[in-house]
Amino acid sequence: MVESQPYVERALFIVGEPDSGKSSQLRSMFRDWRFGTEGKIPGARKIQERYWLSDTRAVYLRMTSPHEYYESLDEFLDKTAAKFTAGNRWNFASPLQPYAARKIGNADEVIGAFVKRFRPERVRIVILDPRWSEGSRKRSELQKLVDGFRKIGKNVEVLICDARTKTGNGLIYADFFDFT
Repeated sequence: MVESQPYVERALFIVGEPDSGKSSQLRSMFRDWRFGTEGKIPGARKIQERYWLSDTRAVYLRMTSPHEYYESLDEFLDKTAAKFTAGNRWNFASPLQPYAARKIGNADEVIGAFVKRFRPERVRIVILDPRWSEGSRKRSELQKLVDGFRKIGKNVEVLICDARTKTGNGLIYADFFDFT
């Protein structure tokens, strides 16, 4: 029996160096009331992974980068696929580190493999600043990173976001999953 491919509408990746606040940025999405927390960001260390936006549309919110879990690319993709149940429209949000570490490659490789496997309609990659704003060497690294993301496909959007505050961008991220 052939297992059907999950339907993935959108994927959001928050990309930043270790300890740059990727998970805090993702948590700030809870400022949006649609996530069921009355606009309050959960303080618990572990939060649920699935949030229903409608009867058939959900967001799988992964709070830890596969780099931190020592996952390989295949482990990351298989674990993600296991979270998507049949018959639903899935959306996805996850933090990623920009460069290869431990058992997984660069963010452009990870996102490229995600796009190839799940074929989301849209992909948004958010690079956290101010980590990238220091000196021309950092700017050239940033440009190389963005160029790698642009090669993934036409449905990929790349933006750089001011991440000096933990809660300032949550509605920007949540709005990506607004289908009204």
